[in-house]
Amino acid sequence: MSWSSRRRSTYLGIAFVIIIAVIAGLYFLFFDKEPTCTDNKMNGNERGIDCGGSCENLCLAQISDPVLLWSRAFQVSEGNYNAVAYVENPNFSAGVSRISYIFKLFDDENLLITERKGRTFISPNGITPVFEGGVRTGQRIPARTFFEFSGVPQWAELIDERVSLSVSDIVLSDADSSPRIDAVLSNNSIESILDIEIVAALFDVDGNAIATSATFINRLSDRTSQNIVFTWPNKFDASVSRIEIIPRTPLK
Repeated sequence: MSWSSRRRSTYLGIAFVIIIAVIAGLYFLFFDKEPTCTDNKMNGNERGIDCGGSCENLCLAQISDPVLLWSRAFQVSEGNYNAVAYVENPNFSAGVSRISYIFKLFDDENLLITERKGRTFISPNGITPVFEGGVRTGQRIPARTFFEFSGVPQWAELIDERVSLSVSDIVLSDADSSPRIDAVLSNNSIESILDIEIVAALFDVDGNAIATSATFINRLSDRTSQNIVFTWPNKFDASVSRIEIIPRTPLK
């Protein structure tokens, strides 16, 4: 082989190596990526597209839909209402850390009075009360309260700190004038719990909710208790047969 032939062969060999290297680089860049939970592909150990397996979000096939038990508006004073929805989540360890919702209040002619939007979370395995206080209606009286989640829930396995909270010593007083509930909220864990919303719901003998209220605690230290109080300016329209007090904490 002549010197020029050998040089041409060398150049062709170098070009071939470069082409192979470029093709290999493009393959690893576009086709051999490490599986992630945000790549819009079902890869790795996922059970669906970006869900299940090692992904934080759970697949819809693993989830039972939450159930709206009831939603109502309760008069606190003239033109001032508390709107509450009771949402039951049948999923034992799955919850939603953040989701939008809307309350709509209608009069007896099914005309919209007002609406209130907000964001909340859905706790695993139990009832999540969604509370909106101070809903103004003017001179109109709500006859029906509509509630729905307005966002797409992202289900995940989350830690619910409310399992470490307990409510005791519930006492209702002055029910015929200005009702008041006193109770004790206890943190039974070894860590402080932050941002606790506590919702109280009162029911008549037929199981119908007749009043609600809520209070908030910024911080409850570990192994401690704190008195909580709920008040109403006017007596209830029916006798109280049962009281539920449910604490809520943001999910982790």
